[in-house]
Amino acid sequence: MEIVNYIKKRMLLPVIFIILFALAFIFDTPKEIYTGYLRILQSPSVLISDYIRIGGLGATLFNVATIILFNVILLKKLGFKMSGPIFAGVFTIAGFSFFGKNIFNTLPIYLGIYLYAKTQKLDYKSFIIVVLFSTGISPLVSFMIFGTNWPLYFGIPAGIIAGVIAGFVLPAFSAHTIRFHRGYNLYNVGFALGVLSMLFAVILHSFNIELNVGGPTSEIYHTELVWISLGLSLIFLISAFTLDPKVLKKYPSLMKSSGRLVSDFIRDYGNPVTMLNVAVMGFISVGVLLILGLKVNGPVMGGILTIMGFGAFGKHPRNCIPVMFGAWLGVVLTNYSFDSVGMVLALLFVTAVSPIAGRYGPFIGIIAGFFHILITPLAYAFQGGFDLYNNGFAAGFVAALMIPFLEVIMKDKKVEEIYE
Repeated sequence: MEIVNYIKKRMLLPVIFIILFALAFIFDTPKEIYTGYLRILQSPSVLISDYIRIGGLGATLFNVATIILFNVILLKKLGFKMSGPIFAGVFTIAGFSFFGKNIFNTLPIYLGIYLYAKTQKLDYKSFIIVVLFSTGISPLVSFMIFGTNWPLYFGIPAGIIAGVIAGFVLPAFSAHTIRFHRGYNLYNVGFALGVLSMLFAVILHSFNIELNVGGPTSEIYHTELVWISLGLSLIFLISAFTLDPKVLKKYPSLMKSSGRLVSDFIRDYGNPVTMLNVAVMGFISVGVLLILGLKVNGPVMGGILTIMGFGAFGKHPRNCIPVMFGAWLGVVLTNYSFDSVGMVLALLFVTAVSPIAGRYGPFIGIIAGFFHILITPLAYAFQGGFDLYNNGFAAGFVAALMIPFLEVIMKDKKVEEIYE
């Protein structure tokens, strides 16, 4: 009974940490993990930096596991109970620790938010959701230190200061950006970070600093990553039925949700139903990739984990499949190609606009997914690769363009409260 209660309260996060930490030492030796992890910490980390190619699979899994552990400890110290946004935040951090986040480049941003809370005489706990998603701009820290060719005595303080500044301004800024897309972009902080990244990119570009330093990806561990993804999904599936054998009967109620911010599935439907949805979203993500013959690398693995995380915070099959289909059409019918890892990521992260399909139906969702594909490459060009949540940046524009017309054309008079 104690184990069941532990699983129910923690949503398996400590278990996931143990699994990934153990797998790191199965795939590589301690020496290989150590040297690979140092390469990860010293990489510029901008989009798209595949940590598996940079440091190896073992070092990458070690990076992911340590990031999970740090944030789980932080949440426990702050006294938080598990919720949909928190679960999504931790899983998003884990996913992007495959391609851009590490403990070194995230801490200055956390510090910046802490300083903001102190100067405003507010409780740091009240910004926990922003904290968890804030590290989408963590490449800014690494790039300033390792990607500019500046001497370390100048680059290190410059990177740390830039990270602290980004973290300091983010809480107030992200609270306003949600009004731009009306809650139909699940990656709201990603949109806010995109605007901040654009500002930093413009400043650096004005000093003739080359920004595009993202490297190639590695698909050599495709099979292993597929099995890890399926294994994690299976663990959530088994846990859901263990906690509630009748969970399948309750699942349709979750899929009636539009997913619009803020949709906390743990709060509204309970842990077992949410775990089932997390598992289903993991299976769908892997299934789509396998059906299309697409390879899993570090960034794509990050996409899978992020979708699973948001299975507790707005995403479900009914609102995600239409926008993914629209994204697929966008690639097939244009000059874009899935040979670009950016397009593969867009196919997964297009689910940021899934609430549009959830609110206005699958046909509108397909259109939203199609537009997302068109906007995503342009969004990357604007923000310079500092915002790991580039699709969240693009999704904000998709929602902002579509929602005003939809509300008028479809006579949408319903007013919903939005909480950040």
